[in-house]
Amino acid sequence: MTKSPSPAPPPEAALIKAALKRKRIRVEDAARQAGISRSRWGQIIAGYQSVSGQRIEVNAPDDTLARMCLAVGVTSAQLAETGRTEAADLLAELETPTGATAAPTAARYANDPHIDAIAALLTTLPPEAQDEVLRRVGRTEPSRTQQEPGDQHRRAS
Repeated sequence: MTKSPSPAPPPEAALIKAALKRKRIRVEDAARQAGISRSRWGQIIAGYQSVSGQRIEVNAPDDTLARMCLAVGVTSAQLAETGRTEAADLLAELETPTGATAAPTAARYANDPHIDAIAALLTTLPPEAQDEVLRRVGRTEPSRTQQEPGDQHRRAS
């Protein structure tokens, strides 16, 4: 089986890679600070992931990209120059004192094996399926329309 050619890394990947080198930060440390695994960091920087011998293009979600940039010192202005304006806007929020609490929260879960396993599984899904999973877990309580009329009474008994 022949491997498919590797997609070119996106411009933001080169920016992050250069900042990582300039700051002399280990990939493991930067990934942990960004709240992602080292392997996911590598996929985003390379611009692809291998699935069954095929190289599939990887585009980092805006929030992940913003956290990666924050970890290596890329500014929101620099990120905006790559065309990732939504990620740059999120990074700008993280750079402000009110957004500063977001990074420690992500770092708290950086080494959680359950989160790593879920994230790895999520990356194997097509983008539309990833969006659906994230939409579902974003709910704080089930929709009332999904409950049967007598459900609350049965649960209370």
